[in-house]
Amino acid sequence: MKRTLIATAMAIGLVAACALAPLSPVFAQTTGAETDTIKADWLGRINTRIDLAQARAALLRARLDLEAEEASEWASGALADAQARIMKARETATKKVDRQLQSLAADVQEVRATLAATPAVARERLDGLISETEAHLQEMRQATLETEEAQRLQRRYAQIEAQAALLRAQLAELSDETGETVAAHLDDALAWYRSTREGASEEWQSGLTEITGAIEAAQRKIAEDREQAAAAISALAERAADIVKGSEAGDTNNDN
Repeated sequence: MKRTLIATAMAIGLVAACALAPLSPVFAQTTGAETDTIKADWLGRINTRIDLAQARAALLRARLDLEAEEASEWASGALADAQARIMKARETATKKVDRQLQSLAADVQEVRATLAATPAVARERLDGLISETEAHLQEMRQATLETEEAQRLQRRYAQIEAQAALLRAQLAELSDETGETVAAHLDDALAWYRSTREGASEEWQSGLTEITGAIEAAQRKIAEDREQAAAAISALAERAADIVKGSEAGDTNNDN
């Protein structure tokens, strides 16, 4: 598989969370009913993004399975998870986005159906699907909303983005990408995690210090020992997955 395909599929994800502008000034120009409508629309959009971001993480896991030449059933399971997440995202999507997600889900199903017979083709198709999902997420970017529930959901989304960045770093290691490429993905993960600090609980602040420190340590290992760095990144990706699962289950140590 050509590295250019992998690089294209992963490069779109290198966007810092801090680029979002506050939404709160909009409320000064609206009535109470209009403000409620804006809030409801915002919550629908962030939930769509959260589910689609989790679908993207599942696609990355499938890609990792194929790159590591593991059994196709592992990749198939990850693709099934991606399909389920896309279907959930459709529940809160606008009509335009729903049509896009319907097409994306069909493409994922097609790759899953041909996975065992043509794994090389599946790898290439997965790179394209990851890139397409990244593009959808970028199109759906939204301003921040300064409410407690909105901050919790924004924090959860950032945790999923950080997980994706670590999965991209893991894939870059498996694909023998340069140390600079791997380090860039780790920088992306750090940016997303650090964006979750504001308004977070003391428990999450402590966990945040731990995982960002571990990411920085992995970055130092890249120049010293790539094999150790790869092992550290793999462990970080697992830790990130646990954080996302805890957040989804309502674990206050991860979610507040």
